Amino acid sequence: MVRNDAMIQELVDILIEHGIIITMDDDRRIIYDGSLAIRGEQIVDAGPASDLSGRYAAARRIDATEKVMLPGFVNTHHHFLQNLLKGDREDLDFPDWIDTVSAPRISMVVSDYQAGNYDLQYHAHRLGCAEALLGGTTCILNMEWATHPNLIGVYEDAGIRGVHTLTLTDHDQWGNPGMLLPLDQSFDLAEQLIDRCANSQDGLVDFRYGLACANSCTMSLIQDVRRRASDAGVGIHMHIAESESEWHRMHEQHGASTIGHLHQLGLLGPDVLGAHCIYVSDEDIEIMAETGMTVAYCPECHMKLGLGVSPIPKMLKAGIPVSLGTDGSVNDNMDMLEAARSCAFLQRVANKDPRAISAYEALYMATAGGAKSLGMWDSVGSLETGKKADVALIDLAGYNIRPINQIVNNLVFAAFAEKDVHTVIVNGRVVVESRQLLTMDARQVLIDAEKYAVDRLSGIGLEVSPFYRG
Repeated sequence: MVRNDAMIQELVDILIEHGIIITMDDDRRIIYDGSLAIRGEQIVDAGPASDLSGRYAAARRIDATEKVMLPGFVNTHHHFLQNLLKGDREDLDFPDWIDTVSAPRISMVVSDYQAGNYDLQYHAHRLGCAEALLGGTTCILNMEWATHPNLIGVYEDAGIRGVHTLTLTDHDQWGNPGMLLPLDQSFDLAEQLIDRCANSQDGLVDFRYGLACANSCTMSLIQDVRRRASDAGVGIHMHIAESESEWHRMHEQHGASTIGHLHQLGLLGPDVLGAHCIYVSDEDIEIMAETGMTVAYCPECHMKLGLGVSPIPKMLKAGIPVSLGTDGSVNDNMDMLEAARSCAFLQRVANKDPRAISAYEALYMATAGGAKSLGMWDSVGSLETGKKADVALIDLAGYNIRPINQIVNNLVFAAFAEKDVHTVIVNGRVVVESRQLLTMDARQVLIDAEKYAVDRLSGIGLEVSPFYRG
């Protein structure tokens, strides 16, 4: 405590003052001219600036005039490795995209892992963390193949909250056996990652078992992962009902939808986060709601590949927690505001209803919805007393945003994350300030990643852009 003339002031580490606070709490509070007090890792107060200014003395004050304070974005489905594939083929059906673009890179990573070479994944993780933070993402689920436990240090060094997900598969539906890390090695690696994440610095990183998809995982693997996840107390992430081809194959082989098949195997539950969930029926949605599973919706991926439209309004009406993911190179960016915008626009077109998804609902999915989908709502996802201080400050000075009419609408329909995010705080630590990443040299991270990727890919005969030749 410090004495300040007429009253005793409580000491905090950071006081963010005179900004608009969109709390994303259950009361949907928006506080104009608000302040946020942070001590250590936690938010200790959020309210009108006139109340907090006399209540707290701060080691550091941040002026948020003409800025919005949001909970940091929670990106619930991404693949860091695919950040190296931006701008690649955009003229392929989904199965052909997997065969032509994705599979050769995954096979290379699996081969590298078995050879004890983790450099490509290291550079991809650093690049992904840098881009995420600069765009205001404070928590990201990263689903990868064959990742050494040492890579968890990249999240810690970057200062981002991560959910590291190891992909497992045991059925080669792609005709590319090099993609399959033997299950004994996969399960051994998973146990190492569970231990490493449980001991991550400041508890920043969680682990999830990843099942590639129902087409590429046998029934025994799905049930084994269910048992292992329950025993270890960790979650499960899986691509679910992503394509029409999967829908047909599930009905041909099992006489059920993907959701129905997974439910029959006992997989689904509150700790299961399904990515995509496009081909789901009303009956499937009932099962999803009853089991408590959650959804990572990736609208830009779905649009780019022409996959279809998830019935998001029906899911929300059923009480299913829905979040947003950017996915990897099938989207080409990690802008969570663009994901929110695309979510609202695509659902309005598909449902022929401008009220299908509101701007607030889309922004909620990008923040609070992500926290709920990951089982983290008790600690992140809103700006409330007692929660972790994961905060994004968005600058309102840009011509693309002004003039302000309805603040949430302005953010979702007019803002761009990497352009307009000004300051980012994760776990009470300022990691981005004035659009500059403080934990890593972002430019050098990009240079190093590009150089390594170009050398590695060209070294095995994969095509690289003429931009890099010579």
